[in-house]
Amino acid sequence: MLGHDIIVIGASAGGVEALKTLVAPLPKDLSAAIFIVVHVSPQFKSLLPDLLSRCGSLSATHAKDGEAIEHGRIYVAPPDYHLLVKRGYIRVVQGPNENHCRPAVDPLFRTAAKAYKSRVVGVVLSGTLDDGTAGLIDVKKLGGVAVVQNPDDALFSGMPNSAIEHVDVDYILPVVSIAPLLVQLTYEPIATQGALNMSNEGELEMEPDIVELDGVALRNNGPLGISAGFRCPDCGGSLFQLQERNFLQFRCRVGHAFSQASLQAAQAQVQEEALWAAIGSLEERAELMFKMATNARSRTRIKSAKLFEAQAIEAQQRSDVIRQALFMNQLPATATGTANNEVPNNETQQELTADKVVVLAVGDGGISALSQILVALPLNFPAAIIVVQHLDTQSNSSSMASALSGSMTLPLKLAQEGEPLRPSIIYFAPQNEHLLVTTNGTICLSQAVFVDFARPSADLLLESVAASFKQRAIAVILSGTGNDGALGVQAIHQMGGKVITSDDSTSEFFDMPDAAISTGTVDFVLPVNEIASRLINLVTSEATE
Repeated sequence: MLGHDIIVIGASAGGVEALKTLVAPLPKDLSAAIFIVVHVSPQFKSLLPDLLSRCGSLSATHAKDGEAIEHGRIYVAPPDYHLLVKRGYIRVVQGPNENHCRPAVDPLFRTAAKAYKSRVVGVVLSGTLDDGTAGLIDVKKLGGVAVVQNPDDALFSGMPNSAIEHVDVDYILPVVSIAPLLVQLTYEPIATQGALNMSNEGELEMEPDIVELDGVALRNNGPLGISAGFRCPDCGGSLFQLQERNFLQFRCRVGHAFSQASLQAAQAQVQEEALWAAIGSLEERAELMFKMATNARSRTRIKSAKLFEAQAIEAQQRSDVIRQALFMNQLPATATGTANNEVPNNETQQELTADKVVVLAVGDGGISALSQILVALPLNFPAAIIVVQHLDTQSNSSSMASALSGSMTLPLKLAQEGEPLRPSIIYFAPQNEHLLVTTNGTICLSQAVFVDFARPSADLLLESVAASFKQRAIAVILSGTGNDGALGVQAIHQMGGKVITSDDSTSEFFDMPDAAISTGTVDFVLPVNEIASRLINLVTSEATE
């Protein structure tokens, strides 16, 4: 009798650590195929299959379009492709984004549910927002099993919390308990009625999923739902409210789909892009007007020159109004005084409680590297340490610090507004707030606009540290997707500080280190196990004084 032999797993931020823990104890002869979607940047190579293969006895590979499904295999969605499960084989397609992501968890879950019904186990792990919730609803509706990582155990609780809120979840477990459950479920018999054998060549082909459809097929499908009255953030087309589930969703004619939370996040991103574009346009207009004024004065057209100068100043003032709105009137204290390499005066130096600062910027896959570095630092480490990682608004701000605190020699704490930086203390940036360092060495927290769609931002922190600590600052860029930190390390380098990145072989995701290295400002590219000793040498040497 068949068991639950189709296991689909979705994760986002913090999911790499959870997946490594989950995959490690699974047996080589597992009577199931595992399919994984993790939100990754489309611009960089994903090393997730290699990482998972090294963690346990199962072979993990990027899925290939048309590949046959086999037990004892892990199929990982490649960057920028949706992973779909069909009857007996896999589809890998570049269909429209869902929840502003590709790959997205929902298409994997719903296609697996349609193909294998009660044989499916859907697992939602650590991640932001709510991708996977709609798909898990389909898994349950068609007789499958719903498993969710306990939000208290997840580094990012958005996806687990959403799934628990909207789905009748069968199991809510810490990640260490999920693997034994999956093994147990593979042996648990299910009703054979409607259960499909992967090797059955005579069965009818499933209907294509919406992410597979071409324009003709999409039009032939008829109305998507009732008009939502607003536009798709991805393409500008009309959005329609879907009626398929008791879960608020929207889709446009092109096929882009959004949950309520992902639509809100995408709209915020589009609004930010528009406002920054407006600032850029106004600054360019001001520059043009000043050039025209200069030209007019050279031709003794004083009246025209004054008019152009007035228009230039007006454009600058409008730009400043928008910028203040973006920063909620909390422009960084370091916005001035960063253009030169001035040495702080004696009075300022006396106000700096910590004489040196080390900033560690970490993204996806970086928790284990971070732990390895911090645990190796001595109790008398003569510098303040600041850790910044992108957090979602639904996650517990102390979860990462709590996960690390058990093995640390140095004390860990969440950064507080106005708190002076002190040596031998590790400060974590709180959720949904930028952390800046003022010129007198105190912490400034701001809920100003997202920078490159992130809050907290490594770039903003590093730029403020560069301005405040100059040659006494050290930046460390660890595993993560995207390029946060690339601008900040340039500021650190310009002001005389040092920059370290983890190397490719020890970075689970090399996007952030690679982006920093590409700036040409990195001093050391090191294996993770050598970074702590290099930090100790740097902060105790004459070079950083």
